Amino acid sequence: MSTMSRLGTVTKRSPHDLRVLPPLAKRLADGRPVMTREQLITLGQRVLRMSTLGGVDVKVTHTARTITRMANDRVLTSDDGDTLQIGLTMGVYPTVAQFNTNQLDDTALLAGVRQCEELLRTSPWYSPEQWIKHEVKLQEPTVPVKLWHESTIQAMTTTRDIVIPSILGSVLGARLHAAGFLGLMARSEALVLKDDGVLFSSDETDSEVTVTARSYDGKRSGWGGRAARDWSTVDYMKAATDAITMATLCGAPFAVEPGRRTAILAPQASIQILQFLADEFDALNTDNGYTALSKAPPPKGGNKLRQRILDPRVNMSSDPADPDGGYRPYFDPGCATPAMTWVKDGVLVNMAYDQGYGLDRGKPYAERPYSLRLNGGPTTVEEMIASCKEGIYVNRFSDVHLLDLHSGMTTGVTRDGCFLVKDGKLTKAVKNFRFLESPFFFLNKIVALGVPTRAAFGYTPPTPGHGGFVWPRPPIIAPPMMVEDFNFSALADFV
Repeated sequence: MSTMSRLGTVTKRSPHDLRVLPPLAKRLADGRPVMTREQLITLGQRVLRMSTLGGVDVKVTHTARTITRMANDRVLTSDDGDTLQIGLTMGVYPTVAQFNTNQLDDTALLAGVRQCEELLRTSPWYSPEQWIKHEVKLQEPTVPVKLWHESTIQAMTTTRDIVIPSILGSVLGARLHAAGFLGLMARSEALVLKDDGVLFSSDETDSEVTVTARSYDGKRSGWGGRAARDWSTVDYMKAATDAITMATLCGAPFAVEPGRRTAILAPQASIQILQFLADEFDALNTDNGYTALSKAPPPKGGNKLRQRILDPRVNMSSDPADPDGGYRPYFDPGCATPAMTWVKDGVLVNMAYDQGYGLDRGKPYAERPYSLRLNGGPTTVEEMIASCKEGIYVNRFSDVHLLDLHSGMTTGVTRDGCFLVKDGKLTKAVKNFRFLESPFFFLNKIVALGVPTRAAFGYTPPTPGHGGFVWPRPPIIAPPMMVEDFNFSALADFV
């Protein structure tokens, strides 16, 4: 339908067809910092009409963040901004090209689409056969999820003026230096499928606060953090109290010989060392021999399905409707995401078959776990300490890196609270260690488990040109745990 004007024929646009994105400040004031479902779908359909490739789907993701970093007892930066990402996906084994933009006029969008199409055409996985998708029955229905919380949206405009002074005042009042981070996020997304017109969409919010307290002499530090999709459940002053407690407990640190020791890991330590575990469940990589769940290295491969891989007390699952670790209920290229149990009583019971590999193997398809929940046990951290004859309490790990996917081996350092446990008590603060461990090792040496909780990861700034996680990271819900023979491989010059 069109209308006439003195300038000629003008196409009548939908009220949801944005050509100019209002400034973030205005959208925050209006209570909707990201585009609505209707706006995203309209934009995705515009992009689809511009594409000349067959079998292309479009995903539009709009993310707004308000991020405040503190250092040296003051606000260091306030980084507010948003990102609009448009991705073109083709084929049952998805080949993806995407671009970021803040311009919604046809000229800018068309330039981005043509660049993506060129990338898709030059992909080593591109072929005309990719245009014709397998006949796929989507795993319907998607589960209902509640990831959007108005309390978090409201906090994006009102919280900093209250939270930051309270945190800084608490730490400074304890005669310590303060640093930290406060982040709030809103994200909306729509997936528009060209071949059948199926639409998927989701809205989500997230929030996190971390506090570091450090002594004036620079020898002692402590850390506390909280994370939740619903900001109203975040006790930010408890995060500050935890940091102060860790920084003032047991005096100045002294050196202890590294080696294999009993370790008591707080939840924020557990999640750091488990953050790469999701990739291990990829069925294609596993069957080809590239993960710790492979029976043999390449070229033999195979998987360990129905074999015990961890302590019988360990269960791992992921669920889009998890109140703490929920996530969008679909994945590319338009498949409903089922709730999955990955490990049951220590036995590997499921692998993640993407759509293409699942169709080839006749398996239900699922995404690698976006978030992961580990079950817990009845033991409190205080009870773990009381039952420990000698060991190390770790408040947090930092700078954790995956060294080897085939074994799950990771390395990093203890930070912001590391203590010697002796005869059931925290006795002394100790200098930090570097560790060298795999979840597939220490999760087979469990002494006790506590109540699972979602712990904070901390802020990861975006690094142009590099992969990896940026804030917020996918949630992990894990318990505190006591394990034997944890490999503290060397002393580390960290505080």
